[in-house]
Amino acid sequence: MPSFNIHLAVANRYMEKHNIQNKEDFLTGNVAPDFMEKSKSHYSIILENATLIEDLKNKVVIEKFFKENKVETDYEKGVFLHLITDKLFFTNFFEKEYLNKVEKEAFRKNLYYSYHKTNDYLMEKYHIQFPKKYEEEIKEVLKEKNMQKETLVIDNNKLDNFIEEVSNIDLEEYIKTA
Repeated sequence: MPSFNIHLAVANRYMEKHNIQNKEDFLTGNVAPDFMEKSKSHYSIILENATLIEDLKNKVVIEKFFKENKVETDYEKGVFLHLITDKLFFTNFFEKEYLNKVEKEAFRKNLYYSYHKTNDYLMEKYHIQFPKKYEEEIKEVLKEKNMQKETLVIDNNKLDNFIEEVSNIDLEEYIKTA
């Protein structure tokens, strides 16, 4: 899943562009799915022997989300934006050529290394503040860790473009077409 800072950068930009009444609820909803059992909170389909691309495609299944949920409150809008962000990140952000040749474990290591390397950039550029409910847990996750140097797979410019693209989505319109 995208890092907390990617989710919060998208949420901050979304709130700048769209009418969100309860910003704290929206931010809380935007990170809440990552504090639950992820396969359930992300409506995942888990396939045995799936390729990396198949795994990423099935990490979030929006149709399953709509069978169980409505999107009415700002908290629910935050949850929904989280799921859209995940879905688009894992289906559109990375080049298929890269995903076809990288092993799943190498991809995971590269991804978390890249999150670690982009955290300060995102916090400064998008003025990230953590929702009060999860503030301590997020700070703990983001603490400096001795990470092994891996391949950086997230470019800041591409990440900025992704954040802008996702934050431009009109959730109400997206719901109508889903």
